Amino acid sequence: MSEALLKISHLVKSFGDLEVLRDINMEIGRGEVVCIIGPSGSGKSTLLRCINQLETPTGGEIFYKGENLCDQNADIRRFCEEVGMVFQKFNLFPLKNVLDNVTLAPILTKHKNRKDAEVFAMELLRKVGLESKASTKPNMLSGGQQQRVAIARALAMEPEALLFDEPTSALDPELVGEVLNVMRDLANDGMTMLIVTHEMAFARDVADRVIFMDEGYIVEQGVPEAVLGNPKEERTKAFLSRFLESQGSDSVV
Repeated sequence: MSEALLKISHLVKSFGDLEVLRDINMEIGRGEVVCIIGPSGSGKSTLLRCINQLETPTGGEIFYKGENLCDQNADIRRFCEEVGMVFQKFNLFPLKNVLDNVTLAPILTKHKNRKDAEVFAMELLRKVGLESKASTKPNMLSGGQQQRVAIARALAMEPEALLFDEPTSALDPELVGEVLNVMRDLANDGMTMLIVTHEMAFARDVADRVIFMDEGYIVEQGVPEAVLGNPKEERTKAFLSRFLESQGSDSVV
């Protein structure tokens, strides 16, 4: 594996008596694409929220570039500027147009000149195929277009890595492909990505590594061909079998 950008060590997260994450250990190398799969309630989204500092871990450590983010003296501001997150629900500012949505964070947090921020934003909108929508309000866009704007907004911070929390789960099926195509392009460009997803074909094609989670544990991980095509653990086999039945398919790979 390449140099670890993120390292998770013995991470635990509980909400009262409910233990959602149990002794999670993993590393994400620079330029690596890792997809996390598993049933609902397995802790996948909570893991991302702990990494992104939206939830406070109950125990364990999260290292970014060797710095322990759980240390009270950690530079959380730098981390949040360098690691972007794309959510299920887009979270765009409804009263601002697409261009303003993309430029707001770089102007406010990185103190970029507005003109420079807008030039870069237009480059990103071209990258996600939405240059013509720069002056459009989010409510005039399809769900797939809104999610592509959300990706452009995350890229505007020039991140070291991106976290995706089921970025296609809120989309109609016909809109999923346009978002996954943008993510494929990012993978080809070498972007470090940690992706919670139910898109098994995407995970097979794009991921360097697939992690299967269940009941708060990492049950199995490895290259896509191994985890999706020839899983070792019974829980992984059962999940993939149920998934394939729901999709009306007889093969992931």
